[in-house]
Amino acid sequence: MPPTAESLDLIRRRHPEWREHQLRWRWLLDSLEGGERYRQAVYGYDLRGLPIRNLIRHKREYPDPREAAGSMYDPYLPGMSPFAVGSDPAAMATDDDYELRRARTPVPTFVAEAIDTHLSRIYAREIKRVGPDRLMGWWSDVDGCGTTIDQWMAETVAPLLLTLGQLDLAFDHPAVPAGEEVETRADAERLGLDRCVASYILPENMLWWRLDETGHRYAECLVREVHEGIGGLAGDWLEGPADREGLGGPFRAGLGGRDERFRLWTDEDSTLYDGEGNVLSVTPHPFGRVPIVRVFDRRKPRCKNIGQPRYEGVAERQREYYNRDSELILSDTTQAHPLLQGPEDFVQADGTIPIGPSWLLPKKKNSQGGSTTYEGFDVVDFPKDGADSIRKNKADLRDDVDRDSALVRPTGRDGVAQSGLSKAFDHSDGNNRLAKIAKILGRAEELIAEMASTVLDDGPPDPRSIWIVYPTEFDLFTAADMAAATASFQQLVAGAGALPIIEGLMLAKLTRLCLPGLGDIQYAECDEELTAYLDERHRGREGGEAATGASAS
Repeated sequence: MPPTAESLDLIRRRHPEWREHQLRWRWLLDSLEGGERYRQAVYGYDLRGLPIRNLIRHKREYPDPREAAGSMYDPYLPGMSPFAVGSDPAAMATDDDYELRRARTPVPTFVAEAIDTHLSRIYAREIKRVGPDRLMGWWSDVDGCGTTIDQWMAETVAPLLLTLGQLDLAFDHPAVPAGEEVETRADAERLGLDRCVASYILPENMLWWRLDETGHRYAECLVREVHEGIGGLAGDWLEGPADREGLGGPFRAGLGGRDERFRLWTDEDSTLYDGEGNVLSVTPHPFGRVPIVRVFDRRKPRCKNIGQPRYEGVAERQREYYNRDSELILSDTTQAHPLLQGPEDFVQADGTIPIGPSWLLPKKKNSQGGSTTYEGFDVVDFPKDGADSIRKNKADLRDDVDRDSALVRPTGRDGVAQSGLSKAFDHSDGNNRLAKIAKILGRAEELIAEMASTVLDDGPPDPRSIWIVYPTEFDLFTAADMAAATASFQQLVAGAGALPIIEGLMLAKLTRLCLPGLGDIQYAECDEELTAYLDERHRGREGGEAATGASAS
């Protein structure tokens, strides 16, 4: 049946919030992935028709329009462009300063480093999960490929969620195998169709949605899917100008192999369309709601369904560091070969200087005035102040990343070794950051467990039967750090007792800084022990002073 105007209009829908943020999402994912994807990524085209990349082009690095127009390197000819996906980064690193910088500059990995550091601490601790038997079984295989919930969260969901600030997770029964018919529940159990298979949807592929009256669930949503076809050819997706719908990235070249399709989800079924608007299949489901949930790190205050990326500032500094590093590489490369300044008479018409055997460079002889002199050659030294400034700025950017991510260094940021309590303050900040991230991941996993139970039971679960607890206390101290902090604390406590109320308040706060992440009951016990000790010290001081006064009398 030919597509109708309504179906064509449906697959072309794009939510206003998607249009506003889709390019930013792709840039954040590139920042997480790094490497060649980060180096080759294109985020549109500038006014002169050249690709906008993570490496910013200087004004002097634009080619002469008279030379670039119509050449084989024209960016409007994607089939001939050296910027095609998979090309070597050094393909254009000839006499083009911009391409030289882009080819030789290593891509920093600040975003991946920060996220890996935080998640490795969180998932090194035990996560407590309690739920119904079917859910406990699903936690051992969440995607139908034997992936456990710990692996799926630590390696897939958590990095994407923290990078993007949001992530859509889809839950469904496995597809019916080819040639099989399902008529009874026994058939479904025999074929394993009563299981739940979880997957993720990148926000750039969640094209349009409508929320229900609560504003927290999808009433309808349109998802872009890429299906592998038969007889695909290498290179059927090429890098080229931004497509007409603003999707960006690779575009369909029509060579077969990968088909872009669209699936509309409702609370009753899902309808699959091809790129022309033809209905390919309609699949009903018994879940009573769209089996897709969007989990958030934090929500943007001016958007209804968009998350706030936690590491966006780190990604910005990563790009700035990348650009400054490229400037240093170009500067060091060009200044590694000094300029030679000598007599003008030696310069030939073609701009060359004659060199004798064994690289002998003759000197100009001057016989005027009755004496013979020789004009020497001078090496022109390049000023290094600009490069030193860039190097200092790079170090400042690295420190900013550490500060934003609460990454603790062995020494202070000024290069001075930290004391035990100073390290405790930094570790307390780091523990609080990790506890906040762990709380977000725990809340996301609760939503995941509820949706998985909905699919397993073909209906809403009892949320009271699901219990997930992430850790809030993390061992950030080394043995030496802990010993130094303990010694400093004991020294302070040994001299206390003169002002029990004030000292009690200060030492209680210090206890929380040195031992972050404990429960309220544990902190209350620490406060009681500290109060009893200070009271005893204070009574001892008063008794000693009274005895001293009596003996003096």
